[in-house]
Amino acid sequence: MKSFDQRFLDLTLAGVLSVFAAAPALAAPATPSFKAYDGNGDGTISLEEFQAQGGQEQAFREGDANRDQRLNSDEFIKASANNDRIKAGKYVDDAWITAKVKALLLKDEGAKGLGVNVETHKGTVQLSGWVKNEAQIAQAEKIAHSVEGVKGVKNDLRIKP
Repeated sequence: MKSFDQRFLDLTLAGVLSVFAAAPALAAPATPSFKAYDGNGDGTISLEEFQAQGGQEQAFREGDANRDQRLNSDEFIKASANNDRIKAGKYVDDAWITAKVKALLLKDEGAKGLGVNVETHKGTVQLSGWVKNEAQIAQAEKIAHSVEGVKGVKNDLRIKP
């Protein structure tokens, strides 16, 4: 059991690290600058201007309330919020896929207890680590492919020497 001093030190360190991690997020502006997106300075933002700054077409379309293919400043706020939601949704999808693959690997008798690392990026699952034999490599890949939302699997599993 940890002593009181060690627990206090751990909590203090965690608090300090969380302040440093949160500071950039708190310092960032809530919405991007309309002027930064309005490349030609005409007072509206086209789809091309929006995408040039990393915006998603779906977010632009959802923000364009009057359907004139241009965003005014009010529509831009809505489009920016939609863009953030879409980006966050993609991250959540990848995190869900990773969690589901890990859970299925732990549940599978043939793969249970293996040193398999799982990461997901844009629906592609990457498996890495060490296994005992070729059958476990194939089983882990089969499990990853079985998860809904998986677009592909990069299997970097190796047999332990």
